[in-house]
Amino acid sequence: MRKGALNQAAKNLGCNKIAYAHHRDDLIDTMLLSLIYEGRFHSFSPKTYLDRMDLFVIRPFLYIPEADIIGFKNRYSLPVCKNPCPVDGKTKREYVKQLIKTINMEASGVKDRLFHAIITGNIPGWPERSR
Repeated sequence: MRKGALNQAAKNLGCNKIAYAHHRDDLIDTMLLSLIYEGRFHSFSPKTYLDRMDLFVIRPFLYIPEADIIGFKNRYSLPVCKNPCPVDGKTKREYVKQLIKTINMEASGVKDRLFHAIITGNIPGWPERSR
């Protein structure tokens, strides 16, 4: 619902591109959610065309780990809006985040390897140079 309103506001302003703040950890989490719950190796791409809106979505933070973004926010004392969703932190996405932390205790560096698998895994929408 939030993205729909954001996309519509962009169109109303005459924009043809909108930037989402998805970061590297979001990409990895989405891939694991897709693998576990849909049975397919898939995640979103750096650039997506929304044909019904005639709008491009770009994700400029896709290569940046969440920890780096939090560090930047802390260093410059940037305000962050709390997610108003009542189930925030109690979702399958949160489960996957914890699963990755657990796996990383046994196999250090797992996030880097999962990210590498995504950018080289022939997922539609990824540029050839990533593969």
